[in-house]
Amino acid sequence: MKILMVSDLHYSIKPFKGRDESKVFETFYEVVEDEKPNLVLSAGDFGEEATEKMFRPICKQAYFLAIYGNHDNIGLIKSLRNENGTLCWLSDGNIIEWQSLRIAAINGNVVLRKRKPHHHTPEEVEQLIEAYAARGRIDALVTHEAPKHHLLKSSGYEVLSKAMEVLKPKLYLCGHTHFPSQIIEVDGTTLVSLDSSIKNRSYAIAEFDLDIFHDIEIKGFL
Repeated sequence: MKILMVSDLHYSIKPFKGRDESKVFETFYEVVEDEKPNLVLSAGDFGEEATEKMFRPICKQAYFLAIYGNHDNIGLIKSLRNENGTLCWLSDGNIIEWQSLRIAAINGNVVLRKRKPHHHTPEEVEQLIEAYAARGRIDALVTHEAPKHHLLKSSGYEVLSKAMEVLKPKLYLCGHTHFPSQIIEVDGTTLVSLDSSIKNRSYAIAEFDLDIFHDIEIKGFL
């Protein structure tokens, strides 16, 4: 199984800090067409202005699963469906099983005080970790925020480090930070921190066969 991973495309009609973000989906389509993945996995932040129509070419090319970040139309992400009618959204607390792959997710941001719908307090994340831990094997964990680790360029969150430690996913995909993308190995987990925005223009590819991830690499959008 070939998996293509992205995070933080940040589609917007208006330029941001001089960068044109209006063509990011066209670039996304080209990569999906070139790579021909079986599964597209996203850690969120497509941009609040993204529309349902923009996701159709992705869902026609591959099975698509995603969480929402802090720059998403949450209602839209929750409503997206694959060609077979299944939801694209990786909801909190549910392990999605696709083929032989078991995927868990924690949507949105980690904050001390919950002010917005995409916010999770550390206590809420702890509850999700406990719920996931009771449900058996997790092959992949997807969060928008990054865990705390000394090799990551971003600061990250201790509670997400705990999620990685307790759940022991084979693959951990995160985004949000807008630092150059990284792959690091942490006690049996391959941690993929991605920035697919026009700032760093990268995505990741992985193969998953016989319950093992392999040939994981970061590539750049053209």
